[in-house]
Amino acid sequence: MKKRHAKKLAGTNAPSRNLVEVSPHRTTGGLQVEELTPYPAEYESPHEKLAIPRLLLCRNIKKVYSQQERTYLDHEGVERQYTADFMVEHGDIETLLEIKPLEFLFHPEHLPKYLSIAKHFRKTKQAFAFIVDEQLFCEPQKTNTNILMRYLTSPLPSEALVRVTEAFQRKQTMAISELCDTASCSLAEAYTLIAQRWLCFDWSQKLTKSSLVSLPDQPLKGLFLEDILRSTRHGDLLAALALGRGTPDQYRLETTTALRQTRPPLTPWNFVGGFSKAAPLRDLGATELSPRKSWERRDRAPGQATKPNNA
Repeated sequence: MKKRHAKKLAGTNAPSRNLVEVSPHRTTGGLQVEELTPYPAEYESPHEKLAIPRLLLCRNIKKVYSQQERTYLDHEGVERQYTADFMVEHGDIETLLEIKPLEFLFHPEHLPKYLSIAKHFRKTKQAFAFIVDEQLFCEPQKTNTNILMRYLTSPLPSEALVRVTEAFQRKQTMAISELCDTASCSLAEAYTLIAQRWLCFDWSQKLTKSSLVSLPDQPLKGLFLEDILRSTRHGDLLAALALGRGTPDQYRLETTTALRQTRPPLTPWNFVGGFSKAAPLRDLGATELSPRKSWERRDRAPGQATKPNNA
C-alpha cells in the first residue's frame, strides 16, 4: 500500500503532519479546545490520548501543539529529524514533550536515541521533558482528569461565575457542596468552573462534592505541568534524562533499582505476620443447599464459616 503524505499546515507552530491523514489505519484522533489548541491536538497512541486532557487542565499551560518537528545531532554527529508528540507554552517557555511507556523509553534500543535528543536540546537551550505511562495512570490525577474533562468545553452562564466570585468575597475556601448552596449553582457548573480554571482544588486529593475549592492562588493552586513531571518515583530520573545527563547503562541500572523499591511504601500495617485469619470455610452439605436451577448454582457461596465447636 502506498504511504500517504500530508501537507504541512501553514502557521506558527503548526503540526508537521496530520496524523489522521498520514495513518488512517491506526487509532488516531484529536481534540480541539478554543484558546488552548490553535490546531487540533492529535494523538496516535493511547498514552498520548491520556496526556492531552491532563495538559489542558494545567493552570500554567497556555497553548498545546502536537507533532512539532525539530532537527538534532545524534551521538555520531549526524543530523536527524525528530517529531515531538507535543509542545506546550507555559509562562514564557515552550517545552517539547515526549510521551512514552517507561519500558519502551528505557529499552536498550531506544534509550541512546532519546539521550542524544536530550543532549542536543540542552545545548540549544530548548526545554524538553518526558511523560511516561506511570505518570498518566497516577492517582488521583487520572480520576480527577476523567471527571473534569467532561466539563472542559461546557457552556458556563456568566451569572454563575459572578455569583461564585461574590461567594468567595466572604470566605476563602469552601466545600463544593457548600458553594453550590451559597452561590445557587449546580454541581455541573462548579465542575465546569474548575475545569476552565476559574476555581482551584487540591489535586493530591480525589475530587468529590466535599472537596475544598478556592479562587486561583487564594490559597489553592490547582494543577501545574511540574506536578505531572514530578509525579511518581521516576520523576527525578526522567528530569535528569531530559537534560541528557548520564549514559544508557546508568539509566537502565537506576530504573531497575527504582522498580525494586517497595510498593506501596512501608506502613505500620505492613509488618510480618499480620492479624489472625478469619474462621476457615467448609463445604456446604446437600441439606444446606437451597434448590436452584443449574444456571443459578454458579452464584452460590462455596462454603460458610465453621463454628468453633465444629470439628
